[in-house]
Amino acid sequence: MDKDRIILPDPTDIALDRIAPMMAQMAAIQLSLATRLVAASTERPQSDADSLLTIEEAAARLKCSADWLYRHAKRLPFTVRMGRNLRFSEHGIDEAIRAGRRFT
Repeated sequence: MDKDRIILPDPTDIALDRIAPMMAQMAAIQLSLATRLVAASTERPQSDADSLLTIEEAAARLKCSADWLYRHAKRLPFTVRMGRNLRFSEHGIDEAIRAGRRFT
């Protein structure tokens, strides 16, 4: 029998006294599979998480001055404004570097 396939009898052929235990077993299987799905979706690697860099960290990564970042922040797609503070998406900066984009 194929491991990915569960073969069940035709529901009309199941004896009435076997229906309740069979439903309980199927519910247990469903719960177990749902638990595995939830666990797999929450166990994302840290590389997927984007962190926000300060002006100094972003300037160091981009090899430019903090002053240049302040002056060009509105045009940079990886700028994130947090109230009066500026932060820069680490993921966005990495993408821009990989794409070889210039923002002068």
